Amino acid sequence: MQLPIVLGAGRRIPLQQQLVDQIHGMISRGVLLPGTQIPSSREMADHLGISRRTVVLAYDRLIDDGFIETRPARGTFVCNQLPSQCLRISSIAPSQDSSPALMEKASDDVGGMRLFQPAGDRLPYDFRIGKPDPSLFPRNHWRRLTSDLLEAFTRVVSDYNHPAGHPLLRSAIAQHLRTARGILCRPEQVIVTAGAQEGLNLVARLMNIHGKPVVVEDPCYCGAAQTFLSLGGELTPVAVTDDGIDTDLLPTRAGCLGYVTPSRQFPLGVTMSQERRLALIAWARSTGTLLIEDDYDSDFRHNSSPLVALQALGAECVVYLGTFSKSIGPGLRLGYAVFPDHLADSAAALKSIMNNGHPWLEQAVTAQFITSGAFEHHLSHMRTAYLERRNALVNGLKATFPTTSTSGYEGGMHLVWELSSELPSASEVRSQCRKLGVGVYTLDASPSFQVESRSEHERRLLLGYASLTREQIMTGISRIDVAFQDVPVTNRLPFGFRTQF
Repeated sequence: MQLPIVLGAGRRIPLQQQLVDQIHGMISRGVLLPGTQIPSSREMADHLGISRRTVVLAYDRLIDDGFIETRPARGTFVCNQLPSQCLRISSIAPSQDSSPALMEKASDDVGGMRLFQPAGDRLPYDFRIGKPDPSLFPRNHWRRLTSDLLEAFTRVVSDYNHPAGHPLLRSAIAQHLRTARGILCRPEQVIVTAGAQEGLNLVARLMNIHGKPVVVEDPCYCGAAQTFLSLGGELTPVAVTDDGIDTDLLPTRAGCLGYVTPSRQFPLGVTMSQERRLALIAWARSTGTLLIEDDYDSDFRHNSSPLVALQALGAECVVYLGTFSKSIGPGLRLGYAVFPDHLADSAAALKSIMNNGHPWLEQAVTAQFITSGAFEHHLSHMRTAYLERRNALVNGLKATFPTTSTSGYEGGMHLVWELSSELPSASEVRSQCRKLGVGVYTLDASPSFQVESRSEHERRLLLGYASLTREQIMTGISRIDVAFQDVPVTNRLPFGFRTQF
């Protein structure tokens, strides 16, 4: 360890006193906490370029004053019990001559995300949105791929990676999108990102959206809305109906960006019709708007094949965003953006400024995972499991609460549950359910963003089912039933005895 100590040989204060004062100051300010080990006298002398005797004498004075102590065969440490004058350590205050402009807080509060969940906040029966089941992760296959690539990793770890992503991963993504989503693109158009969130930042920065209109679905994904607002974009909300964004309400004003989730609208779960897709592309071309197609969970289509991607209909005016957060796991922090040909080079250059690339090993393993065919096998396994859980949730809600309705369950990992008028509001149900260890989510409590509040949303709850087993879903529904009746859960029969589905 090296301490930030600077001694001045030309000063009138002896070196020994300077050393004592600076170590004492670091202890008093809380830089060196009780129990922290400090360099030995020999190490300190070598680091400062002074005699060891000077350091020994300084340490002796600090020991006598009760600030440091030596522990046999271990070293020198700050005392666990400090003198009384060091017990009230205050945080560093700004100096009086600091510029007021430097001390001002941000003029506008930046809205944050609600994706991270501390372990202590997790509920036993949590219908959390967008959380994949960790038990389905192919750990053995992933372990073998990682082991096989470690030798190559030791050769490349000392080099910079390509800022746009590992070449093999970009090629694997391009090939996967060709067959899965009908997208024809070159690997050079693919930029690997830290999830879809970085892709949103990359596009918004590339288009310099400050002071410019950004058309968004309303409601939409919170991460997108907050990104655009933080960079000075002016949100222009357009309502969503059963066929997706209402293209009849699109503004005639020339746009900068348009953000949509056509395969499965987030958070309402509807699929944009082919008619509206064509209308949206025509609008983008006529207004000079670049569209962002966020295909966040298109890998999970339960009862039908997905429509062709929006990017395949208008490659020159659409940036396609995808992520492995839902199919592999958000902890991997890997996503991708497919840019139009004329923007690909600029996007790669900007990416190098933002973070200059991502860790090599995770990208290489993911590339091998895709090209070996294991990724498609993994997706098939997940689709089967998620379909069973979706059916359990849909049938369970229908049997237990026949006056309510569900929607947005044709694909993805969550559905929308609409409460009937005689039942409590969505926020009341959410609050009561949490007391019983069940997590259900209103739009305001989910990763969604509403530009304009609508009364119908007050009776909508979002329920994710991907990370719960069928048995957990059944128990969760029984506890929701108890929450409606506001009676202790122990006074009710288990759900399995009330309803069979």
